[in-house]
Amino acid sequence: MEKLKKDLKNYWYVILLVILYMTITEILFHKTCIFQILFHMDCPGCGLTRATISLFTGNIKASLHYNYSCIFWLLTIILFIIDRYIKPLKIKPFPVLFIITCLVTIIRYILIVVFKNPIF
Repeated sequence: MEKLKKDLKNYWYVILLVILYMTITEILFHKTCIFQILFHMDCPGCGLTRATISLFTGNIKASLHYNYSCIFWLLTIILFIIDRYIKPLKIKPFPVLFIITCLVTIIRYILIVVFKNPIF
């Protein structure tokens, strides 16, 4: 619990900046995704929130439909939280797991762009 308190104390300004960014972009553009604001198209992470909510409510099929990389992101985040705040893991899988998760997200996005939006 001490690490969490220390992290919150050290990074409070980052949390504040994220909240400010989300509030301002939602007010001005009615969306928070910078990719959608700039390029007017879905980003590689589109659907992650809906996928996570669907997964937590037990609707696995909907979760996979919205964004199947959600499972990789949740695994990465859960392992990070366990290692950082609960009990350090003997093996540090985060760099490799993070790279794999990013690659899955990007490959998924490329497949969607190529097969659903041939113009891009």
